[in-house]
Amino acid sequence: MKRVLPTLLLVMTLPSSFSIAQESSQLSPFDRYLKGLRTGRLETALVRVAALCGMNLNAATIRYAVRPDERWKPVRNLGNARDNQETDFFATAEVLHSPKRILVEEWSMDSEAGDETRTIICLLDQDVKYGEQIEWSSPQEEERTGTSKPPGWAHEVRWRVEQGKFLKSILEQFVNEQEKPVPKPRLGPDTPKVFGFIPEIRTWGDLKLPDTMLQ
Repeated sequence: MKRVLPTLLLVMTLPSSFSIAQESSQLSPFDRYLKGLRTGRLETALVRVAALCGMNLNAATIRYAVRPDERWKPVRNLGNARDNQETDFFATAEVLHSPKRILVEEWSMDSEAGDETRTIICLLDQDVKYGEQIEWSSPQEEERTGTSKPPGWAHEVRWRVEQGKFLKSILEQFVNEQEKPVPKPRLGPDTPKVFGFIPEIRTWGDLKLPDTMLQ
């Protein structure tokens, strides 16, 4: 399966543009991702990492998988991803590959806590060269001020692998649900105070995805 870049619609009325933006703002980050897959809209983060990876998204072969339990299960697409969610913990993977380059976008969800994590990894010859991870956390009761509900926030970390083994952070920041930088939010007592954790992923094998996804 090939990913096709969408063409830009030059004719769009203001009301329809506003309604689309309003609808998107009401979706969770993962549901926005699923909607993008259905409509052919590419995420800004995926395009950015693909450029850093030197990957032509139009020429890449794409595979999908879900992890409803402890093992990955290849699927044709992620159209029914929510239906495959059997427990509070759930994950999906999108793998785009060319002869030498691999781009992996993995989402993991904790529905009980309301947290969603997206990890994008770039590999060259099955060795990780670059990665970024963003963790969205639902605001806790202790983080509320007055009667207003604070917006959800996320922490983002980007890193690269140096000398084939050293994971070096190159950016850390807090962002909102639209991935725009924001000041550090007010944190509740149960919110983890340590951020910037870099996954110990250095090779394709560390991802534990089925090798059939590279076919």
